[in-house]
Amino acid sequence: MTDPRFDLGLYALPEAARLARVPRTTLANWVRGYRYPAGGRLVRAKPVIAPSAGLEGTLSFVNLMEALTLAGFRQIRVPMQRVRKALEYAARFVEAEHLLASKRLLTDGKELFWEFQERSRDGEISLVNLSRGGQKAFPETVMRYLREMEWGRDTFATRWWPGSQPGEGAVVVDPRRAFGAPVIARTGIRTEDVFSRFSAGEPLVDLVDDYGLTLAQIEAAVRLEVRLLEPERIAA
Repeated sequence: MTDPRFDLGLYALPEAARLARVPRTTLANWVRGYRYPAGGRLVRAKPVIAPSAGLEGTLSFVNLMEALTLAGFRQIRVPMQRVRKALEYAARFVEAEHLLASKRLLTDGKELFWEFQERSRDGEISLVNLSRGGQKAFPETVMRYLREMEWGRDTFATRWWPGSQPGEGAVVVDPRRAFGAPVIARTGIRTEDVFSRFSAGEPLVDLVDDYGLTLAQIEAAVRLEVRLLEPERIAA
């Protein structure tokens, strides 16, 4: 059976980049790979996000979740080559595609990333840190996205709650609703549609009446869209 999380091409690359808040060229490199000079020759960096066959240049919901996780590493300037190598190392032990969109990243993946990091000892920025009590943890920028994901029984992300714990936010990204666009939770109303009317000058109270929503729901939709318009913040 078709699984809309994996099998539907919901996002053109520009839209996926907007939602993940990364430059389009960066996301294109993650999906297509790229060449870079090393040792006097051009070396090809392999893709780190692999869309399902037949998506024809679009990305799935699971691909978007992978991009979000990678965005967390990017914000603390972990080189993508290092993330790629860590994923290649993990793939030797975990028989699962799309690890970056799986809850297994918090268990098996975390341990394997740490093991790779300890074996490398190359002075690069850490993929995994030792938190208080000696517990291994991903950096906070990565954990923020992972905490916003709602996991299915198969351990893969099923919905994304931007800025909130699963089930607690006013806005959700669900591949089964509005073709994967951000919507106001428990409705099919796209946040982009609400924001379009707001940015055109319509008062919030009019939007509340027209959509039959609360003021808090309308404000949450506007806040998300404003956040998506802001430049990506890269940690120093």
